[in-house]
Amino acid sequence: MSNSLRYRLAAAAFSLLLLFILFVTSFEAVCYRMPGLYEKEFRKYNVLRNLSYWRGEEMDMDGILEVMDETMAFLRGNREDLIVEVPIDGRLQEFYNPDEISHMTDVRNLFVLFLRLRAVSVILCLALMLYIIRGVHSDWAAVLSRGFCRTCGIVLAAALALGLLISTDFSKYFVIFHEMFFSQGNWMFDVRKSRMIDIMPEEFFSDIALYIAVTFVVSLLVLLAVSAVISRKCRLRGGKGSR
Repeated sequence: MSNSLRYRLAAAAFSLLLLFILFVTSFEAVCYRMPGLYEKEFRKYNVLRNLSYWRGEEMDMDGILEVMDETMAFLRGNREDLIVEVPIDGRLQEFYNPDEISHMTDVRNLFVLFLRLRAVSVILCLALMLYIIRGVHSDWAAVLSRGFCRTCGIVLAAALALGLLISTDFSKYFVIFHEMFFSQGNWMFDVRKSRMIDIMPEEFFSDIALYIAVTFVVSLLVLLAVSAVISRKCRLRGGKGSR
């Protein structure tokens, strides 16, 4: 294998890792950094009415937002358990039942795994960058930017195709996702028995997925534009140096 091919492959690996970092960060930015997201969604789908209709229970928005705050802290490992007590029908009650806690524990394990993989990916990206810098010296920016442009073109096309496919039947692919990552089957709940489903219906997750996809694609396009500019400048500088 030639040195040139090795560095191109290293640049492609760097780009894939960077895109994985970008995806996990997009997920985190939407779920943890978007102001007012959950209250907006809860009001959009009138979750207070859902609780009243399906379970005959009364809660206020502050209580549901407290549940969500504690849930999100739990999902990233900042809370040991998911025993959340909030006012329901005028008295403190545990919001989640054991089956819901079991499922959310599985979700936390998956999310924490992705956060750890992101940290490893950052280290690998730095290692690959140093490898390319040591090998090609002053041309490292050109190698990385060109590799990123090529890889992004493929990934962006695949992401858009996947997004269009999922948009045709979100329910179907929502089920497929859960069957892939939660094969033990503890993710299926009855709206008459699950407060979690009453406040987080499928449409809620559809909206969150859309926000994550848009954040990821916009961020990808920004990085792609920066890489294209760098690649062009490197090419022009190389052309001037050859004359």
